[in-house]
Amino acid sequence: MEASILAGVSQTDFNPKHAVSWLEGQPEELQPWQAIFEELLLCAEKPKHSSGNACVKLHGFVEQCSKSTKPALRGFAFAESTALRLFDFFMEWNEQDSHRSMRLILDFLAYFISNNPIPDVGTSVKETILESTISIITQQSSRPSVKSAMVALDHFIQKKLVYLCRVLEIYRDLHDFTAADDALWDAFVAKIFAWMELHYVCPIAGKLLVTIFTNPWFEDRDLRHRPETWHKFIYAGLQMNVDYLEPIKLYIFVLLFKTDRAGSLTYLHHLSLLQRLTSGDRNSWDLNSMLWLAMLEAGKKIGVVDEPGRGEEQNPQPASQLRADELESVLCHDSHEARSSAVSILIASPSTTKPYTAAALELLKQHLPSFHEDSDPKMRYDVLGHSRNMIKRIQSTIESLRREVERISKKISKSATSKAGTESPVEQAKNDQIQKHQQDIAAELHNTLRLHEDFVSWYVSFLKDELAPTTSYQRHITALRAMVFIIKPSLLPGNNQNGPSELKNLLIDATWFRSVLDLIMDPFDDVRETAASLVMTLLLENGGLELQRAINGLERKPTEELQRFCHNADELARRTARADHSDGAARSFELLCRSSITTEEQIRIPFEVLSSLEAKLSAAEEDLATAVLQAPVHGSFAALRYIWSSLSNMKFSEIELAKLARLQDRAIACCRRIWQAVRHVLCDDSPEGHLPEELEEVEGLDTKDLLSYSFRAIHESSNLMRVIASNARQSRAHGVLTPSRQNFERIGRLTFEELSNLRHRGAFTTVSQTFTSCCQLVRYFHNSSNDGLSLLDEWYKGALTCIHTQASTTRRSAGIPALIVGILSSNADRPSFEDVIRNLQDIGGRPALVSETDGSNLPQVHALNCIKDIFKSSYLSKRAEPYLTDCLQLAANSLRSEVWAIRNCGLLLLRSLIDCLFGTSESKTSIEAGWDGRTVKIPYHKFKSLPALLVSLLEMGQKSSGVLIGTQTAESVFPALDIIRRAGPPEEFRGKLYGIIAWYLGSRIWHVREIAARTLCSFLLRPGWLESVADLINGSGTSANKLHGALLTFKFLLERLAEVMPDQISDHDIQAIYDLLAKLLSTNHCMGTCSDVRAIYIEIINFATRLDQARGTLETDFSAKPLDSLIPQIFEISTQSNKHISPSALQDIRLGQAALQRSLCTGTGYGLSQILTAALRGDVNVACSMLESLSGVNTPKSGEARATLADSYMQVCLETDAPEPRTIALENIAALMDTMLWDASGEGRKYLPATETITQLWADLHRKPMNPSLSDAIIRASGPLLAIMVSRSERTAPNDLELWLRSWGTMMSDAGMADRTSDTRIAAVGAIGSFSTSVASTFTPSTAPDPTHLSWLLALYDALNDDDDEIRAAAASAASPLLSNQRLVSVEAGRRLLRWLLACYGAVAEFRAHVACRMAGHSSSPKQDPSDSPIAVAARLLENWTPAEAQLAEAMRFDDSLFVVEEQNLYVDEVREARRWRDVFSSLPPLPTPSSSSPSAETTLAHWTLAGLRTLTHIVRVEGRDGPLGWTSKPEVFAICARILISGSALAAAGDLGIKEELRRFRDEGRRAEVHGLLLGMCDGLDD
Repeated sequence: MEASILAGVSQTDFNPKHAVSWLEGQPEELQPWQAIFEELLLCAEKPKHSSGNACVKLHGFVEQCSKSTKPALRGFAFAESTALRLFDFFMEWNEQDSHRSMRLILDFLAYFISNNPIPDVGTSVKETILESTISIITQQSSRPSVKSAMVALDHFIQKKLVYLCRVLEIYRDLHDFTAADDALWDAFVAKIFAWMELHYVCPIAGKLLVTIFTNPWFEDRDLRHRPETWHKFIYAGLQMNVDYLEPIKLYIFVLLFKTDRAGSLTYLHHLSLLQRLTSGDRNSWDLNSMLWLAMLEAGKKIGVVDEPGRGEEQNPQPASQLRADELESVLCHDSHEARSSAVSILIASPSTTKPYTAAALELLKQHLPSFHEDSDPKMRYDVLGHSRNMIKRIQSTIESLRREVERISKKISKSATSKAGTESPVEQAKNDQIQKHQQDIAAELHNTLRLHEDFVSWYVSFLKDELAPTTSYQRHITALRAMVFIIKPSLLPGNNQNGPSELKNLLIDATWFRSVLDLIMDPFDDVRETAASLVMTLLLENGGLELQRAINGLERKPTEELQRFCHNADELARRTARADHSDGAARSFELLCRSSITTEEQIRIPFEVLSSLEAKLSAAEEDLATAVLQAPVHGSFAALRYIWSSLSNMKFSEIELAKLARLQDRAIACCRRIWQAVRHVLCDDSPEGHLPEELEEVEGLDTKDLLSYSFRAIHESSNLMRVIASNARQSRAHGVLTPSRQNFERIGRLTFEELSNLRHRGAFTTVSQTFTSCCQLVRYFHNSSNDGLSLLDEWYKGALTCIHTQASTTRRSAGIPALIVGILSSNADRPSFEDVIRNLQDIGGRPALVSETDGSNLPQVHALNCIKDIFKSSYLSKRAEPYLTDCLQLAANSLRSEVWAIRNCGLLLLRSLIDCLFGTSESKTSIEAGWDGRTVKIPYHKFKSLPALLVSLLEMGQKSSGVLIGTQTAESVFPALDIIRRAGPPEEFRGKLYGIIAWYLGSRIWHVREIAARTLCSFLLRPGWLESVADLINGSGTSANKLHGALLTFKFLLERLAEVMPDQISDHDIQAIYDLLAKLLSTNHCMGTCSDVRAIYIEIINFATRLDQARGTLETDFSAKPLDSLIPQIFEISTQSNKHISPSALQDIRLGQAALQRSLCTGTGYGLSQILTAALRGDVNVACSMLESLSGVNTPKSGEARATLADSYMQVCLETDAPEPRTIALENIAALMDTMLWDASGEGRKYLPATETITQLWADLHRKPMNPSLSDAIIRASGPLLAIMVSRSERTAPNDLELWLRSWGTMMSDAGMADRTSDTRIAAVGAIGSFSTSVASTFTPSTAPDPTHLSWLLALYDALNDDDDEIRAAAASAASPLLSNQRLVSVEAGRRLLRWLLACYGAVAEFRAHVACRMAGHSSSPKQDPSDSPIAVAARLLENWTPAEAQLAEAMRFDDSLFVVEEQNLYVDEVREARRWRDVFSSLPPLPTPSSSSPSAETTLAHWTLAGLRTLTHIVRVEGRDGPLGWTSKPEVFAICARILISGSALAAAGDLGIKEELRRFRDEGRRAEVHGLLLGMCDGLDD
């Protein structure tokens, strides 16, 4: 019976209750329950997928035993061994394979402890468990079960089995701490936070922390951690690693709100007092601000934090109310993280039907546009996620409000009609009061509904405006993807509606349809793809008349519109042959095909495309040159590909399939024909510069045109073949498209032929993908060959033939590796993976002699490259791992070959294998830094022969005589050293490798010594490192190379220890370093004979001195320190040595840096100028290095030292004509002057250079030779220098100051122009930032800045629209002092700066002239005389405007060049700029007395606008119908039209009747001609 019970334990029908009932009847001496218990444990220890509910049965069994009437069973259940066995089981298996039923084990343990008949046993078990879990959590135990330990400890605290005071006592005892409770809690919580580095531990670590925060310390007292203490713990945890912010938000804050709402609100209030985001602090994005936003975000999602503007009566539960001004300051903050959190806080809600407040909707309107144009893809991705939730919430809210309004309205109506005439006055008054209350509620709901409907209208209009031709890529793609959520409501979370939504009905109209069609021809592929997918969604959802009804305002059938669009797109693609135009035209044909109502019409379209393609191919076969210039084919191939992909998802009749089969035959034939036509171009060894002789005399044809035609044709034809072949997965029996076996073989063989002959890298990359697909699809076709050979066998034999016969070209192996990789990716039994790779190893390992080959036919090269690509393939690298060490040996052997090509390929293979060992996700910084002494980078146990191979590689270098290692040997040494440097040494070979690598420290090749020194660092990251370094130095003997290598090791080791193990460098070690260096100086004669040794010696002294400074152990008198006493001695040795040998620049640089450091550390910088001047007279390069080292030194604290430093820099500029040192000195001057000008105490300004010195420097800079870098440095330094002059304005003549300001403003405008280099523009923004920070305090509301400042302020505004993210951010920082010192994102800074300019300069004629110029797109930075008066400047700005007619004529000129010259600034949007300046124009105050002597800005703008409107009306009449891809689709044309219309609307609103009438005339003509709807929308507001 026992055997049957044991056998049934693993069965699903095992019942613990029945088992215990049976056990109660068994003799006690047999103890069968122990066997059942062990069997249940074995079952439960199996992986989750196979253990079933074994854990439930285990818990049920011991629980039933504990309740048994039999004492022996109860004794077994309550035995200490049983509990500890269960605890061990939980700790091991919950960590590895956790599931919910594991919690039952903890429940039983809690029951065991609480209800044990022997309390001491329960207490003992509890203490054992607590000690074990706490020791694991605090890293006192080596048991790797931290997640299980945290779960167990949290469970026990939650069940009140243990209180926090006891947890702290156990922690104190385990670590023998004597500190106070607060310090112990700090340490214990920090240990828990440290585990958050492991993502899978984060949830339970957060839960345990919340339990500690919210549970009482004692059983009899309600003493808990207060919210202020929470902050201390969490702040310290975030200080450990800022990456913990997200886990803190998700796993601590959310749980805190759920567990202790009142305490969490108190903590949130505490954080709001600590945060600085809403203040004017420039360092506002700190840890407190991060925590505040994270807490708000968590609270908003839970529903504890409410939106701004909601009254308390609307939220009865305790909640935190956000203020609109606080949230707005975060929404426009320059930190991406802060803004992302703010938009999440604004949009998120636990309810999808909760209405937004008016304040929240207004904030969304103000700031959502800036999020759409953010240059950071992650930010845009986050915003799209929030937008999806917003769209869902808005739609649900509107539906809910409408239902509620309807319900209340019916209730009011019913109440009004049901009143009886016999009501008493009291009842009537009561009913009137109820009715009035209901009417108030209905009115409030109506108002809320109207707000949401208005926001929907705004949002839809905003999204449409984002599709304008002039907007940036970021705005296009973000708006399109937001529209996907509207047009495809199924993508919204929790959506179950099928009907059209409010947003969808408003969005889809003729303007939207035209804008989206235009974007199908956009230069960016993802914009084209998303735009086409939106139209495709409409086509699939609606057909025929339904589609026309779905698109509001569309005057003709959508199919007719698509046909016209296809024709225009195809014609445009033919004329330009650009890739984007061809791809857009191809997508349009797919849309046209899917819009067709009948299958016959759908099939007709690809036949038409194919006929056109065959005509083009015939032209190419007859005259390739003419075809290149006039008949590109890649668009037709792409169109067939898109159409074929679309048709592949449909079902057809047999007749239709027969037609499509003929189409398929012809398409594959076209692919072969184009290959035959262009193969001689792409198969040339140097295809990029190849132009066949017969085409050299063709006018207008160059290699670029020919190569583009050829490559794109093969690229698209190969993509078409891949699409056709991929249908082999489908079955023809179901009426779907599939290729015949014959067609599949034609595709495969043609692809093989292309891949084995191509030399153009882009072409064979595409073809290799097609070939790989064919290899993987072979399994769908049974072998029909008589000889038993499959297609894979055929291709493998062909690949081997290529390996043996194909010449080794500059392309190395061209497509041969792709052939092998494709064949192996089929995962076929024949040829097997092992056979192929062994064969390649055999070929690659064959010896080759220089005397026996001319280097053109080396199968070894091809074989090595094939193996390299196998390991680089993500699909094959795992299967190749067992062969990695063999291939490492092969690569090492190849490095010994006489033939350079084989050595080179061996090195490339070795690099690929190293990438396989380490992975490719490691950052460049981490790779260069090397091993940190802790982490495991390579599992040496997995690659058992790797350590021996490393030894072999390194020993090979020792076979050269002495230390003369040639380049060939170095090639084999570097990879081995690199592996050890990055991964650390294997323990079993540590000693042997250390000795070999130390030998390389004596190499005659500097780079070998350097790599060997860096590698030795990985051996010495441990205690006792200094003794090892001393042994290396002492063992160098009389070899200067060995001593240099040992000192390099010393230097690199100090740097690495300071970075990863600073605790290994003690004060005692600093003294020992001095002793070692002092001894070396007096005992080793190489110090006097080798300048390189002295240079590295000085570097060590400098580094040790800086290290000592950082540790705070230096006293005031620097010269009294031991390390400094070595510097004069090394100076003396160097001086004596230089008399006998040529001086060393490196040594002089290091000596100079030591002298500078010594001079700076004295506190005054005494002697600095003399040192730099002497260096300039000796070697300019030495002086440059010294100046660069000064730029990395912290600025001295004392004013005198700063003044001395500034004087030294200026002396450098005055003493030399060389541009390089002056450039560095000026950059240092700029940084130093900024520090002195921005000194909050005001003391720094006392030590600024004299005015005469600045004047002398400025004049001297322009007299001497200059290069671009020096020019940029002058621009950068001009800002602080001019700020100094302005700060002394009382001592400067007003005319001189005005002249300087205007000249400087002109210089800043010129330097910030889009065609200037990035360095020049960033220098200009830096100068403006220095100046604005220094002088902004003088600009007050009561004293507006002088108009002479206007030039640089406008240059600052232009920088906020720069194409470069870094420059825009710097410009926003520069504008901050003018805008209340708020840190703003650039788009918001630009908007606010314009408002500031309007407030300060609204009545100034010069500013008004600038406003008019900006509205008309006229360049407002003319070459002007700085001495001109403001009136003269304004008059000059209003002269010589380019008429709109000329601008439009230039913009409408067609450009058919193959490669378009990209605009300098792709960020700025001319339409948005026109609207911004229009708003400024409309807000300008009226002038009291207009001047009659010169035209006003308004008059000039009106004349230009009126002429422009007449030109537009004339063009509309001449051009006729516009429509998709019409004349207004061109961005340049659209921008000019928008400027004219926006200016016209502003002037019409100001009362200009002539412009109003002309604007109305254009609008009417435009409607008839179907001009772009976005342009016609700019004419809104006119009276009909």
